[in-house]
Amino acid sequence: MCSYKKNGKAGSTRNFYKDILASRWKCVDLCRHTLRAEKALYDGHFDTPKSLRSARIVPLAEKAFRTLGKLRSSSARPDDLVFSLDTGQSLDRHNQLRRQLRPTCKNLGPRGIAWHSLRHSHATLLAAAGAPLESFQSLLGHSTSELTREVCLHAIPEDQRRAVANVKALLFGPKRTQMASAS
Repeated sequence: MCSYKKNGKAGSTRNFYKDILASRWKCVDLCRHTLRAEKALYDGHFDTPKSLRSARIVPLAEKAFRTLGKLRSSSARPDDLVFSLDTGQSLDRHNQLRRQLRPTCKNLGPRGIAWHSLRHSHATLLAAAGAPLESFQSLLGHSTSELTREVCLHAIPEDQRRAVANVKALLFGPKRTQMASAS
C-alpha cells in the first residue's frame, strides 16, 4: 500500500473505489459518457474528496457507459447510489474485495490483487498507451504530476525492452549519411 502525507494528514492513493462507491446517478452523464466524482465514501460515511483535484469529471469508456445504462433502472432517482445493496445502503469495500474481486481474480489466475492494484494498473497502462502525464494525473485525481509519477507508475517489461532496442538503433543503426547515399 502506498501512502503519503497531504496537508499534514496521512492519506493513501487507494481512493478510486471510494469515488465509485459514493457515486450517485445524478453524477452519471450517459449522454456525455462521464462520471462526476464529487463525493467519497470513507468506511460507511460520505465526505468530500481529500483534495480539489480529487473532485473531477472522468470520461467513461464505451463499455462502461453502456453497462451503467443497463444498470440504471427506470425507478432510479438522481440521489440513489449507482452501486448499492438492495436496501439502498452503500456497498462495503472490504466485503466487495472478499466476495467479488478476490474470487474473480483467483479464477483468472492473478494473486494478491486489491482495489489499489487496479488503480496502479490503470496508471501504468495509460502511460504505456502514450497518454500525457497531465491526463492521467487528472484522471487519477492527483494534486501533482510528481505524486502520479512516484506512486502509481510502474514499468512494463516489454516497454523497457522496446526502449533499449530504440536506443540501440539510434546508437548503432545506419548513419543518416549512409542512408542518404544508399538511395
